[in-house]
Amino acid sequence: MKKALYFSLFSIALCLRLSAQTEPVRDTLPLADTAAIQTDSIALDESMLADLRFLLDSMKIRQSFFSVDMGVSNRLFSVRNNNFNAQQVTADRIAFTPSVTYYHKSGLGISAMAFLSSFDGTPTFYQYAFSPSYDYLNNKNVSFGVSYAYYLTRDDLSVYATPFKHEFYGYVRSRKGWLRPGFSMGWATGTYTDIKQLDTVIFGIPRRFIDTTRVGLQDFSMTFSLAHYFDFEDLFKKGDGLSISPQVMVTAGAQNFEADSKTSLYSGARLRYTSRRYQSSTTEKTGLRLQSLSGAVNTTYFINKLSLSAGYFINYFIPDSDKPFTHIFSLTAGLTF
Repeated sequence: MKKALYFSLFSIALCLRLSAQTEPVRDTLPLADTAAIQTDSIALDESMLADLRFLLDSMKIRQSFFSVDMGVSNRLFSVRNNNFNAQQVTADRIAFTPSVTYYHKSGLGISAMAFLSSFDGTPTFYQYAFSPSYDYLNNKNVSFGVSYAYYLTRDDLSVYATPFKHEFYGYVRSRKGWLRPGFSMGWATGTYTDIKQLDTVIFGIPRRFIDTTRVGLQDFSMTFSLAHYFDFEDLFKKGDGLSISPQVMVTAGAQNFEADSKTSLYSGARLRYTSRRYQSSTTEKTGLRLQSLSGAVNTTYFINKLSLSAGYFINYFIPDSDKPFTHIFSLTAGLTF
């Protein structure tokens, strides 16, 4: 945990990411070939750095590189899969997300991200994510990749963090055409504990009831997407560019919930443990169903080696819900070397 904290403190100090391009590179390639490589996309089906590796491969430049990013967002559940993020109960908490990524020229990569937010006026790291990945980018018509993410959360702040512990994600996407179709699948599993306390007085005797529920959950999603890229070059000076990429998505998903509940009674002046009142277990499976319709827009401006990006994601949850709409945003700057 200490190593992760030191790592995060180092990451947060570096708040600019340079794109891996230099001006001669930007001058030799049309912007259409470089769209979406500069953004920490919150809606695209894969990492923008995978696209950057594809760009380097297309130029026959085989190299490995680091990327350091600083982002701010209200996404809490997943670093890659917004279908999980769309299930957040709340989207009003803002987190700073410093991250460091290393990509090897073979296609293998590994990244680490920290989540920093304010609790009672004190900035605190409450969640970390570590993710190895592999992207196949040798085909100019299609790309695909797989990744695994492990989430580490603070126990005392787990209510604000993702309930998932392990997450697997895979994608395939077309690289040609005015409308580019894509398909992704995600699966995640984890547990969380909900504790409720009731203090009362019965027959003049102080009583305390503590209800503890441990919930295990699994989430599976499949998403079909269509994306297009609007690209503009040399806006303010030679070598800069702007990329705008709207996208629409349809998602089907399934969730499994297993809840074990128990209530304990404490009584007397010192509230000593008396007995366990009851214990129960429940299981719920939703089955595969049409889950959501969503859209996103990602915008990136880059000049020389500097890039700034912004993304917005809106999701409509089709099954009955008190809050069917979820809004997720992301702002990112970073450094690649």
